[in-house]
Amino acid sequence: MAKEGKKPIGKIVLGIIVVLVIAGAVGSMGGNSTDSSASDSAKPAETTQQAEEQKEPQEPYTIADEAEDTSNQFTYKITGTLTNNTDKEKSYIQIEYVLYDADGNQVGTALANTNHLKAGGSWKFEALGTVSPDQVASWERSDVSGF
Repeated sequence: MAKEGKKPIGKIVLGIIVVLVIAGAVGSMGGNSTDSSASDSAKPAETTQQAEEQKEPQEPYTIADEAEDTSNQFTYKITGTLTNNTDKEKSYIQIEYVLYDADGNQVGTALANTNHLKAGGSWKFEALGTVSPDQVASWERSDVSGF
C-alpha cells in the first residue's frame, strides 16, 4: 500500500509542475502581448510627432535676391543673399553656379565663398565667373556647401 500512496502524490506533483510551466509560458506570452500593445499604442504618437518634425525640415541655408550683374564686360557676376539657418557658425560656405550659352552648353561656372558665417547670419555674396556676360544666356545654382 505504500507504493499506491506514493503514486498519486507523484502524479499530483507532476501535474502541478506541468500546470506551472504552462501558466508561466502563457503568462509570459500574455505579458509581452500586453506590453507590446501598450508600447504599440505609444508608438503611433511618437511616430506622428516624428513625422511632424520631419514635415518641417528647415534648409540649412536660404538664398534670396539672386540676380545677374553684367556691368563688367570681362566678368559675369551673380549676386544674392545667403542666410545660415543652422544654430552653428559655419567656418566656410561656398555657393556655385553653372553658366550656359544660348544653345544650352556650359560655358563656365561662377562661385563665391566666405568664412565664419555666424548662426542665423546673412552674407551678401557675389559669385564671379571668368566668362564675359555676352557669352552667358542662363545660369543655375549647382551647389551650396559649408562646414
